Amino acid sequence: MTEKSKSAFLNVFLFSLFWALQILVSKMGFSAGAKAIPFTLQSAVVALIFLSVVVLPKNYKEIVSLPKKVLLGLLLANAIHFGLGGFFSNSGVALTSAVNAGFLVKFALVTTIVLAWIFLKEKMTWIKALAVLIMVFGSYLISTKGQPIVPQIGDLLIVLACLSWSTANILVRKAIKDTAVSGDVVSFLRPIAGIPVLLLFVLFSPLYPAPIQSVFAANYFDFTYYPYIIGSGIFTALLWIFLNRTLKVATASYMTMMSMMTSVFVAILAVLILKEQIALAQILGGILTILAGIITHYSGVDKK
Repeated sequence: MTEKSKSAFLNVFLFSLFWALQILVSKMGFSAGAKAIPFTLQSAVVALIFLSVVVLPKNYKEIVSLPKKVLLGLLLANAIHFGLGGFFSNSGVALTSAVNAGFLVKFALVTTIVLAWIFLKEKMTWIKALAVLIMVFGSYLISTKGQPIVPQIGDLLIVLACLSWSTANILVRKAIKDTAVSGDVVSFLRPIAGIPVLLLFVLFSPLYPAPIQSVFAANYFDFTYYPYIIGSGIFTALLWIFLNRTLKVATASYMTMMSMMTSVFVAILAVLILKEQIALAQILGGILTILAGIITHYSGVDKK
């Protein structure tokens, strides 16, 4: 295994782990009564503060010296990822079942692979295609426990969220691949670009259908759930850091395929911390996802 491959694996492993922790803490916050959009915005502010302390001091010169074209490109990518992706995701969840949402957010795997193939010229091999199929099936078992998916209106919005996340990741990979731009700078710009977009969607919320309006109708200055907000914000910042560090050293396909281990981490943490029961179908899904991850890592997808 080359040093670059080791770096790619370490970064995507940490990205997946921190993403799982962010999901866990957010779930605990929602169970306690937190509302999705205020919680997301408040966590984003915490993430921005954390990134300002951790990233800004050592990357300030790089940020202020970024060419205007590169800076605008990164701001656009981050606005799409956090702003559009966040809006479509939260709106979709309001209009579909938890089972559908849990599985469909993983559809970003497929959209990223396809877009990376088209726009980044990343190879589409039979090994990659096989690994994707196994991961999708494994994710289906983990998210649904083998239950059938009944299509609902919100499903389309979640697919649009996946397209937003994938598009942004492709733009980031294109911007930082083989350049001096660091992944940490991309992470710092994410809340700066994304928060205003999400606030704009909040401003126009009275125009949305009633089920979506209910998601946005909340007290945005209620900090009752601050322990969960702080935890989610810090883990969000860390997952952004390692996501973009992965995109710096590996392909977009590798990043999204290997990040499917997040589902396994979430299942393990839910059992250990939340004392949730795990079904046989979920165990099988986890095993399939891990096997597909091993295939992915050793097939050279990180370099193709």
